[in-house]
Amino acid sequence: MFEPTGSRRDAASVIFNLPGYRVIDAVDLPLGGRRVKVQPVDIDDGCPACGVVSSRVHAWVQQRVHDIPYTGHIVVVVRKPRLVCAEPACGRRTFTPVSEQLPARARCTTRLRTAVLEAVIDSGRAVAEVAADYGVAWWTVQSTVNAAAVLLPDVDDLHVRRLGIDEHRYRRVRWYRDVDHGRWWRVEPWMSTIVNADCGQVLGIVDGRDSAAVGGWLAARSPAWRDRVEVVAIDPSAAFRRAITDALPNAKISVDPFHLVQLANLMVTRVRQRLVRDREHRRGRKIDPAWANRRLLLRGYDTLSTRAKARLEHVFAADDPTFELSAAWGVKEQLRRLLHTATVEQARHEKMILGCYVVAADMDETWRLWATIDTWWPAIEVLISTGVTNARTEAANTGIKQIKRTGRGYKNPAHYQARILLTSAARRAA
Repeated sequence: MFEPTGSRRDAASVIFNLPGYRVIDAVDLPLGGRRVKVQPVDIDDGCPACGVVSSRVHAWVQQRVHDIPYTGHIVVVVRKPRLVCAEPACGRRTFTPVSEQLPARARCTTRLRTAVLEAVIDSGRAVAEVAADYGVAWWTVQSTVNAAAVLLPDVDDLHVRRLGIDEHRYRRVRWYRDVDHGRWWRVEPWMSTIVNADCGQVLGIVDGRDSAAVGGWLAARSPAWRDRVEVVAIDPSAAFRRAITDALPNAKISVDPFHLVQLANLMVTRVRQRLVRDREHRRGRKIDPAWANRRLLLRGYDTLSTRAKARLEHVFAADDPTFELSAAWGVKEQLRRLLHTATVEQARHEKMILGCYVVAADMDETWRLWATIDTWWPAIEVLISTGVTNARTEAANTGIKQIKRTGRGYKNPAHYQARILLTSAARRAA
C-alpha cells in the first residue's frame, strides 16, 4: 500500500478550504449554524516596517471575520499570532502577519469579496439581495464593488479610435417646488454615456447631456488619447456636436442613421395626424384606414410582405385624398434609400432625389426634415464613408437600464457609475 509523502491537511481543513489556514476547532451553535476556528499554517512573516522575518510569538489574538456560508450561517474565528520584530533598531515592536485571504484590518475574507463581486457584476443581482444572501451588510458589498472599479485600467491608457456618445435617464422625472416663487420645476436627471464604438466598452458616465458635461470629460483626457480618436458617432444633438468640436477638433462626427429614420417616421406621423384633424376635426379612430395601419406606415417598404404591401396601397387609395400622406411616406422611404448607399457619390445622388421629393411634397413637416438632413449632411457623409454608428452605444444603454431596474433606483451616482463600468469591462473581457 502506497501513501503520499509530505504533509497532509486534515479533513476539516480540506473541506473548509481556506488557503493558508487550517481548522483547529468547529462546533455547532445552539441557535443554528457553526463556529469554525482557524489558524495560519505558517506563522513566519516579515515586519511591514523593516521587512525582517520573525517567528517569535508575542501573543495570540482572535478575530471574527465573514466568510462564504456553507449550508447555513458560519462564524469564522481566526486565531492570529502577534509577532515580535526581530530587528532591534526597528521602531515597530510587534506586528500581526497578513495573508492573501485576510489582508490588514480585513473583516471579510478575500474569497467572500470575490464571490459577492461576481454575484453583483457577473450574475447581475441587486446589492441588497447579495448582502442578504451572504449574511453581510449592504455597504460591505457596495464597497467591494467600488474598490474593484478603482482598479479598472485608466481610460487614457486605452487605445480608442472611435467613440459613441448617447444619453440616458438616470432616475425618474421629479418635481421640485420653489419656495420663494411658489412654482414647480420639472427635473429630468440625465446622464451621458461615452462608449468605445469598436468594442462597446463603456469608458465614462457623466452627469447631464449638455456640451459642458461631455466636453469636460473629453478635455480631461490626455492629448495623445484625444489625438487618436478619429470618428465620434452621436445622435443629431447640437450639444454633443459642440463638445466634440471643441475637445476633439481633429475627429470626424458621424450621425446615427436610426435617429434620422426616427425623425422621418415622426414626420409621417405628424402629417397623418394633421390630415385627420383638418378633414374630420377629431383624432384618428379605428375606422380610419390610416390610423388602423399607422404602424405599417412606419415600416420599411422593402421589409413588407405581399399582403402588407396590398394593405398599404389600400390606405393610400382610401384615406389619402390629398396625396399628402403618400408624399410624406415617399420622402421617408427615399431617406432610407439614401442611408443604405455604399458610397458618398451614391448618397449625394440620392440626396438630389430626396430634394425633388421634398419640393414636390411642399409641406412644413417635410421641409423641416429636409433642413435637418441639410444641417447634418457632413456627418451623414462620414456615416456613409466610415460606417460608424451608435449601435454599440445603444446596446450599452440597454444594459445600463437593466442595471437601473435591478438596483430599483440609485441615489448615489458614484455607486451607479461603478457598477456600469465594471459590468461593461467584465462583458468585454468575457
